[in-house]
Amino acid sequence: MLHFIRERAQGWLAWFIVGLISIPFALWGINSYLGGPPEVAVASINDESISQAEFQQAMQQYREQMRSRMGEDFDPDLFDGIEIKRSVLNGLIEQKLLLSSSFSLGQTISDAALSNVIQSTPAFQKDGRFDSEYYGLVLARVGLSPARYEADLRSDLLTQELISNIRQTSALTTSNLDNVLQLEKQSRDIAYGVIFALEQLGTVDVADENVKEYFEKHQDSYLAPERVVVDYIELSIDQLKSSVDIDEDALKQFYADNEDRLVGPKQRRVSHILIEGEDQAALTTITAAKQRLDAGEDFAGVAEELSQDSGSAQQGGDLEFIQRGQMDSVFEDAAFALQNVGDVTDPVKTEFGYHLIKLTDIQIEEQTFADVREEVESLYRYQQAEDLFYDKAEQLADLSYENPENLDVSAEELDLEIKTTVEFTRDGGADILSNKKVVNVAFSEDVLVNDLNSAVIELSKSHLVVIHKNKHIAATHLPYESVAPAIKESLRFEQASVKAREQGEAIMAQLKSGATAESVFSESNWHTSQTYRRTEEEVSAQVLERAFSMAKPTSESQYSGFTATNGNYIVIKLEGVHAGNPSAVSVEERDGLKTQLARITGESELQAFIDSLRAEASIEVFIQNLN
Repeated sequence: MLHFIRERAQGWLAWFIVGLISIPFALWGINSYLGGPPEVAVASINDESISQAEFQQAMQQYREQMRSRMGEDFDPDLFDGIEIKRSVLNGLIEQKLLLSSSFSLGQTISDAALSNVIQSTPAFQKDGRFDSEYYGLVLARVGLSPARYEADLRSDLLTQELISNIRQTSALTTSNLDNVLQLEKQSRDIAYGVIFALEQLGTVDVADENVKEYFEKHQDSYLAPERVVVDYIELSIDQLKSSVDIDEDALKQFYADNEDRLVGPKQRRVSHILIEGEDQAALTTITAAKQRLDAGEDFAGVAEELSQDSGSAQQGGDLEFIQRGQMDSVFEDAAFALQNVGDVTDPVKTEFGYHLIKLTDIQIEEQTFADVREEVESLYRYQQAEDLFYDKAEQLADLSYENPENLDVSAEELDLEIKTTVEFTRDGGADILSNKKVVNVAFSEDVLVNDLNSAVIELSKSHLVVIHKNKHIAATHLPYESVAPAIKESLRFEQASVKAREQGEAIMAQLKSGATAESVFSESNWHTSQTYRRTEEEVSAQVLERAFSMAKPTSESQYSGFTATNGNYIVIKLEGVHAGNPSAVSVEERDGLKTQLARITGESELQAFIDSLRAEASIEVFIQNLN
């Protein structure tokens, strides 16, 4: 729950203003601000209640935060269940408790501090400065008055201050940190053996009646997943390019209008004077050189005298012809910004030092219309198709919304083909079904249940689709015959794993009675003792987790056995434990761990404080009002 408190305490009001400024305030059930029916409570805390409108605002905020984090993987249905609603409501309850506690403790937020927060909020600024009139307009757009917003913001800041103070009460001493490092950097002498489940498969069999019995008890585990088929129309620039009519005169005019793009790369011949270094002395030298040039001295002569580019200085700084992509990008930008032959830049700083750059010639590759006609036509088609795409995209959005019962009108008006997908599950498929947005929309309530057209789905900036349900196939039980072989193999492996465990437990008993590992394990199945730390990668994480949870051996080695997730049985022999050496840890690592531990203990302190507030409060939740 603390993650929810943290997110809201780190400026939820600012998020509300910035993120939702373009959303109509009606979305938020803002009637309570403007007058309306009596508020329905979803919870009461002592003498204070949380309204349904307030809860709905918090739910919408949470969904938008998840949408921002998850991007295309966001599925709104995942964030509408009762557990999510309970979590959000608990966050609101804890926020109310913290705010009440801050009042009881006498905390205050001064008017000056409140004003400073408001004036530094970008959403209330014009041209980087706070504007009081604009501030009022922004709040009005979401149905808030300045007084209401400032009261809520003051409460938010009080909560933040209390949370910060609680976190800071947790202290971590050097001794505490050393103890943690001794554990964190601890190493252990570990040997282990493996009894493989696969080696036991030849000794087990499963009768058909047992397979049938298992199937009948677990039929819900063997379902063909829910599937849908959708009709769709798609609109793309590539699709529209073939429909563009080509007129030779129009192509020639396009060539004339875009000659700079079509005649080939421009090359520029430049000379430069380089003074190496980035210090004030280098800047002073290059500035003095520029002053000499401005006074009329010859560029080549100054370059030969001063330039520290040994490759060009003796040629008067000449670098011959260059084009984009050959030089340092800063150098190129300055060189290609020069308009006329003979122009010289002011000092230009690159990673090599300071330069003065002179433009000495411009050369353009000569290409006639005939030389580049194919490229001209391609660019012309794309530009015309792009213009057509944006016009049709707007029409597609309007037509599919105004005629939601099918795609026929949209397809006919825009001369688009209605296509149909294959059956697909929530895992998607090929072509447009590889796009998670399409799959999520296909299984959304509007499309799947209400039989409506989807909104326009943007597959890319130049590719759009609208979908409509063609067919829905509910999840169905798979026939016994199709799953019986898989069930039989699964049951055989379970029995083989049991056999491996039984054999492993027998070996454990022998080891504890004094037998040597070499006498009960084959050489290939026994891994002799090595010293491992917690983070070793050459040994299974499950082995390390079990080994590091075992008690430290006293006079004799310790043994432990367990069944791994792959069905194998593992026998571990722990021979020794070595504490980590805190003094060998770098200052940077110590500081990083200290910060991490302080954060953890701070969160623990905060959760304990919240738990105490809950225990002392009278809290009632009205679950029926959460919908």
